[in-house]
Amino acid sequence: MEIRKFRSAYQLELIPASHEGISTGDLVWDPIIGSPAFSKKGMPGSIFTAFLDADLITENEWAALGKESSQAPFMEAHLASRTVNVNVEFVGELQHPKVGLITGEFISEKLSKFTFGNLMVKEMDDLIRVRIDHYLEKMKATRWNEYDGKIRRVFMITELYYGTIKLVVEKQFSAELDALLQNTDLEALNRSEGSHAIEYEFSHDNVPFAMRIERIRTFNG
Repeated sequence: MEIRKFRSAYQLELIPASHEGISTGDLVWDPIIGSPAFSKKGMPGSIFTAFLDADLITENEWAALGKESSQAPFMEAHLASRTVNVNVEFVGELQHPKVGLITGEFISEKLSKFTFGNLMVKEMDDLIRVRIDHYLEKMKATRWNEYDGKIRRVFMITELYYGTIKLVVEKQFSAELDALLQNTDLEALNRSEGSHAIEYEFSHDNVPFAMRIERIRTFNG
């Protein structure tokens, strides 16, 4: 339910199981029901791998395109708000590596608020979009069976969103969270104390929480 609400509110896809290795150009299977998946039988890991498999680019070109995508610069994200709130009931299912260090009962029962703030985005470069469009047209013309069988029905990541992680807990639970943080070597960027609650802020460590995906068969560079 949280994934559908998020999609409706931000026109983006929440990434339930995220990691640092995700880049623009990666391919995604987006089922009608359930969360997007980064692996599916027959689906290449990225659009660049699909082009390599179809002999449209060399291994050197494949490596260069992948490197350029992974090294895209961070830019300020221009969403409707500067923060993204996530229902605390869903946080336990959000397999973010940093959130995963604070597990179990604490997340499900003692967390008052969970927010991504200081939002940043990595966007696919316009020149890469043009090259992808060119190779897609070439693949359709010369390697239709591979295009139709492997990538025509999947989606591609064109934007990745990052944000600092902010947890709010009531003061009565702060000592327990402080102990958890100490035991996991998880260091907070900031710890802001209010009259009834404390907010902890953590860096995103290059792990995105949301993405914009575009359908391959309607992609326009």
